[in-house]
Amino acid sequence: MPIALLQKTGVAIALSLTLLATAATQGHSQNATTTMVSITSVSGYAGHAFVYAQVSDPTFAFPAPTGTGHQSPYFSEWISQPFQSSSCPWIWAVYVFDRATSLQINVPPASWPSPNFGTTTIVCASPTVSPVDQPPQADAAARLDLDLQVAVSPPSPTAGSTSVISAVLNSALTQDLNLYLSMAIEDWSVTSWTVDFGDGQSRMLNGPIGASIQVSHIYQSAGRYEPRVVALISGHAQAAVYDRYGTVRLIRRPFSVAVGNSASTTTRRRPSRAYLPPQAVVAVVPFLGPATADGSSTPFRRIEVFRGALTTLTVHLVMVREGLLLVDGIPRGFGHSRLVSWRYDGARSDAPPESGTIPGRVYAAGEPMRMQWNSPDPIASGQLQDYPVPVTLYVETLFADGHLSSYVIPASFSVSVDFAAQSG
Repeated sequence: MPIALLQKTGVAIALSLTLLATAATQGHSQNATTTMVSITSVSGYAGHAFVYAQVSDPTFAFPAPTGTGHQSPYFSEWISQPFQSSSCPWIWAVYVFDRATSLQINVPPASWPSPNFGTTTIVCASPTVSPVDQPPQADAAARLDLDLQVAVSPPSPTAGSTSVISAVLNSALTQDLNLYLSMAIEDWSVTSWTVDFGDGQSRMLNGPIGASIQVSHIYQSAGRYEPRVVALISGHAQAAVYDRYGTVRLIRRPFSVAVGNSASTTTRRRPSRAYLPPQAVVAVVPFLGPATADGSSTPFRRIEVFRGALTTLTVHLVMVREGLLLVDGIPRGFGHSRLVSWRYDGARSDAPPESGTIPGRVYAAGEPMRMQWNSPDPIASGQLQDYPVPVTLYVETLFADGHLSSYVIPASFSVSVDFAAQSG
């Protein structure tokens, strides 16, 4: 990969890991040139970052893999082996092969002391743990590529609703440096996630958390936003250089790298909602004596009662038009209304004080009204007039979107007194 491309991706941070490469000794090297190897991390904020081996010689520096100009005639396989030693319980067994013939060049002689792992090149990697926490790698695992994808769901949310910003980190190891070099990336993880939602708010998640996150957020205003996610990654790289005779130097160093990416989302404005109140009137069903609750009787807006008789009335809500939901001025469904309670707003009737409905008191829906008229219908301009009965209705309306509203509706019904029914 050209170094210019890596520089465009981010700022390279050398980890101060320099290894003596190709010319391990004057007697074993093909030439006297000394090649230095360092582990380099490159942070990137367009979704891509690297950890790779950088090779330098007296003339220039370049990232591995190096191409045919510096191709090694040898390749190696590194296999971790348990070793019965308190100071070195794990070792690297390094097998070096001729690239052209695939023949091993560091086979031990028959007189090699036990234990014999089939190679003259054995390196103690660590006193406590396995050399690398990965399966054996043929040749070199030379570059760790980190790709971060960020998405917003739903892609066009409504302002005030919940959006989910997700980030998924993928990784890949590129093998075969074609150098006198082997490298492994081990035990790396995301140490923290930073999410900038693009609206002035941000959030940090400390790790290790894993290779993916999902964070909920609410954009309060309509507009275009670009949430950005940055993952900070740290781990350890092991690199080794060897000459054609298998002489090896192994060093382990930490590294850290950041990778970020962004997504775009357009938040739609909240639709305007209007709730038109219901239009309703009151109707009653009269009874002489206790009211029946069979619901079969039809309520009336005007009734006739007997003069001087205590009359029981059941109060009913009669809809003229249900409540209506408007979204951006467009009807989106009617509501469903119910009578919660009622109040009689007229003067005290002629019913006995202990029996009649009390003006101004709120009664629950289903409680009956008890009224009595001892006088005949009044006369005005030579015409009999009904008695008006003013009532306040307390109504709840459940709209199609789940919104619940309460309304106070003034209403009335009329009563005509049957004078012929007068007794005494």
